[in-house]
Amino acid sequence: MSTRHCGDWFVPVRCSGDIATLQTGRLPDGRRVGIAFSTLAGLRAASGAQEWMRMTEDGLHDLLEPLGIERIQLDPTLVAVPVRGAVAS
Repeated sequence: MSTRHCGDWFVPVRCSGDIATLQTGRLPDGRRVGIAFSTLAGLRAASGAQEWMRMTEDGLHDLLEPLGIERIQLDPTLVAVPVRGAVAS
């Protein structure tokens, strides 16, 4: 049984003009995960000042599902900024 979070989450995004793209991460085993924070302070502490959106858990799941991402990592302690030109393994 899964536990659902009540209320909005703070979700890191990258914006280009009017388009916002969800920021995702990877677990050590390589699986992709959604990233969300229960507080704005938590998001900023883990990833520095960056763009974000507020959304519900269900809304985030709805956006991640077409990408094949089933898991959301809530309140990760570190979100590394991707290095430009890096090749994903």
